[in-house]
Amino acid sequence: MSTTKHLINEIKNIIDHLPDLMKEPITADNLIEKREVYGLIAAEMAKDQPTIDGIKTLELKAINPQDNFEVSLFLHRPNGVDTSLPCLLWIHGGGYIIGSAESDGFMAQQIAKSLNCAVAVVDYRLAPENPYPLPLQDCYTGLNYIFDNTESLNLDAQKIAVLGISAGAGLAAGLTLLNRDQSGNNLCGQVLLYPMLDDTNILSAEGPDDNFIIWPRESNLFGWQSYLGKLFGAADVPSYAAAARSENLAGLPKALVIVGDLDLFVQEDIRYALGLINAGVPTSLHVYAGGCHSFDKIAPDSLPGERSAQEVEIFLSEIFSNPSL
Repeated sequence: MSTTKHLINEIKNIIDHLPDLMKEPITADNLIEKREVYGLIAAEMAKDQPTIDGIKTLELKAINPQDNFEVSLFLHRPNGVDTSLPCLLWIHGGGYIIGSAESDGFMAQQIAKSLNCAVAVVDYRLAPENPYPLPLQDCYTGLNYIFDNTESLNLDAQKIAVLGISAGAGLAAGLTLLNRDQSGNNLCGQVLLYPMLDDTNILSAEGPDDNFIIWPRESNLFGWQSYLGKLFGAADVPSYAAAARSENLAGLPKALVIVGDLDLFVQEDIRYALGLINAGVPTSLHVYAGGCHSFDKIAPDSLPGERSAQEVEIFLSEIFSNPSL
């Protein structure tokens, strides 16, 4: 990572106008304030988002057997559809420490509308208050709930996939491993958008520029410390917690991995995609020039943002049409 001069122009303009708090790394000292600010921004954005006609939202409850916590799932689905639908389990981002299912509701509804599928957004608990394995187990609870209730929810059990964003993609990667090893439910695909995979954070910048915008190294380390708790820095961190540590990626569902070349995660994401390929997992990897972390959400109307969204829709459309491929 030698320069950020080729950052997407639309993002340059947005970054210049961000308040100072948004430019600062997330730390233990400002976490609560950061959560409040991100929550306010999400609420304001929601006001500006148009209503998506023909989509209804149900709030479902699933019980995490680890501690009997009630996990919320927001199921977005088209109205008036009699046939069983494909379903996407959506896991929001936020470095394991911020974010919510509701903040991603509009994007989930867009996918449900465009692909005529159901999208279940899981509201997992956040660290550091709830460290590993609780957030992952919440996601696992949501996934098992979907598989256990496909008939009553009118879902196609052969067409269930997972999508995660940033830390949510790290959870999605861990979830596919956990699902493979413990339940064996048949996932037809996984979408990993700039996944947060490597707790060691050792893949440093190859050059003088280590100033990663949006999600800098300091925020990343705090996110991992919060999520792993007492496990942070240990040699035996489970691969379910940090999928980059997995030594066995065989038997996982078909994958799409997307990341920008100005993202802190670019090297670990490329390495993980190569690991999937070497394990025989059908894998598509897309690295977008000029893309910082969350480039597609910050500048959805930019050319890379539009292409990324198209790639996600194409991938999901293909796996929902031909889940056995």
